Amino acid sequence: MTEVNLGLDFGATGLRAAYSVSGRPTGFMALTGADWPWLLCVPATAGPVPVAFPSLKSMLGDNTPLDVAGRRLRPVEIVARALAQLSRRVLDTTSGTIGQVVISVPTRFGTTQRAALLEAAETAGLTRVSLISDSVAAVIGHTGGEGSGTYLSYGMGYDGFELGLVRVVRGRYRVLGYEGAGTPGGRFLDSHVLGSWLHALRPQGLMPGEVQHGKAGWLRLRAVAEQIKETLSAGDRALFPVLMAGPDNQQPVTMEIERQSFATLVRLVVAPTLDRADHLFDQSGMRREDVDTVVLSGGSTRLPELRGLISGLGTAVVPSGNEHIARGAALYANRLSGRSPGYEEQLGADTRDTAEPQMQPPPLNITLLTAPGMTTPAATPHRPTGLDAARRLIEEGRLDQAGKELRQLIAEARALLDKISTAPPPADGAPAAAPPPGHDAPTTALPPGDGEPAAPQGQGPSGVAHLLTRARRLIAQEQYQQAIGMAHLAWQREPDRPDVFEEMIDLHCTAATAAPAVETYTRDEEWLRCALGHDPNNARIRALLAERSYTQGRELSRLGRRTEAMKILEQTLTWDPDHKPARDLLHTLGRSRGS
Repeated sequence: MTEVNLGLDFGATGLRAAYSVSGRPTGFMALTGADWPWLLCVPATAGPVPVAFPSLKSMLGDNTPLDVAGRRLRPVEIVARALAQLSRRVLDTTSGTIGQVVISVPTRFGTTQRAALLEAAETAGLTRVSLISDSVAAVIGHTGGEGSGTYLSYGMGYDGFELGLVRVVRGRYRVLGYEGAGTPGGRFLDSHVLGSWLHALRPQGLMPGEVQHGKAGWLRLRAVAEQIKETLSAGDRALFPVLMAGPDNQQPVTMEIERQSFATLVRLVVAPTLDRADHLFDQSGMRREDVDTVVLSGGSTRLPELRGLISGLGTAVVPSGNEHIARGAALYANRLSGRSPGYEEQLGADTRDTAEPQMQPPPLNITLLTAPGMTTPAATPHRPTGLDAARRLIEEGRLDQAGKELRQLIAEARALLDKISTAPPPADGAPAAAPPPGHDAPTTALPPGDGEPAAPQGQGPSGVAHLLTRARRLIAQEQYQQAIGMAHLAWQREPDRPDVFEEMIDLHCTAATAAPAVETYTRDEEWLRCALGHDPNNARIRALLAERSYTQGRELSRLGRRTEAMKILEQTLTWDPDHKPARDLLHTLGRSRGS
């Protein structure tokens, strides 16, 4: 039977696999989501949130049984079952046998954790197993196992961050140094968003109704906090309707989170990692200018503020997809099966975790908006909105943000004008019924679970349909930025409707590919990245990013701007490592430059 080599990315929120048949990358699959207890809920020892959300991954090596679907299982047993299920799926897909397996883990994984992971792999029937650091797997995934250069792997996932400085010489990899810690990461950000939320509610005697559902309710609240984080990072206005358990039973409350305070939080979180990067450079006798490429991995690296802050760590900064580390591990598995590892460091002894930075950022600025059932607004700091906010931003010299605020106002005003102009006349001459109080403020609950109300209210489907129709009309009129603003507005009004979400994504993609030119590349890429921020696993968006960057590189090459073209084409290959036209053109440009 055909031998299948397997690369596994053992992450905090899922297990991802890339597999190769006959030494060639073939496919990718994952175990993620609520079917497996990737994230747990336990009592917290300190902080504003009474519970904490450690990952199953961080518990590996601890023999304390966990309650899973009515059974008591040790973490190593749960991981073994996940590995076995994913292996069976690969075998069902390939009709082969599992050969060499490489699992990527953080460098700071201790001996006990590694031993438990190898035990889980053996229990799952995986016999030829090696470990590789996340940093090296990320760099191999980026280079495809070829080429030369100096790379800084910058990873920030749920359970912390890792920096790895890796030198590549003709496809051979040498690690120059590591830095890393369990904080900051996605877990810290999610917990801080949730803690800020509770901080704003307590003076009103309110708590989210979800807390009545115990651990399951708290886990759903954590997921909402993650959604808030992603919405804020995408640059959207963060309005979140929830049901509260208060003195008068459940009350619908809409919260607005100030995006600027979230941007400040991200800066506070990223700053210690930049210090660690400079320390790593000093220890290695290198400078930032010596790094050819910074390779990003982990969900938290999708935050636009983070990418802007780390842009000075190397000549180029390239993102990666969810499959990136698994692909690098699979390429290394192919090398091991051919007895040619080309990797000078093996994970055998403990690598000490560097000291975690002590961070106590202030709560995010949150306004509780009056909603039906509440007699008084919450006493939280007033946040200027609309023209007042724009004036304040201009006075503070934050012109870009003032422009965004004003463009949002214009888009909303146009939508209201369109609504007025297309409203049907009252029937039989009767006066039009006034909208119910608070109609424009959504009063939905959290995403439906056991016993939760699930009916979204507020802006009706017809209003959203009109906004989307208007957005399509703006696309036809080549008013692309306004169209995207209108699409965002529609989604904000109906955030739980998949059809509205898909239409918003499609409008981003249509605008970004409508009129590609050298001078519009930055704009087009920004729109596609915005779409990817909303839907990080969307293969279509990644393919469009690859094609748009390839088109740009090809045009720059035609104009004789070789260096720029090569940098853009390298980015194409980060979106699609199998993009043959980009690889061929990059090879041609590199050969002509060396001649």
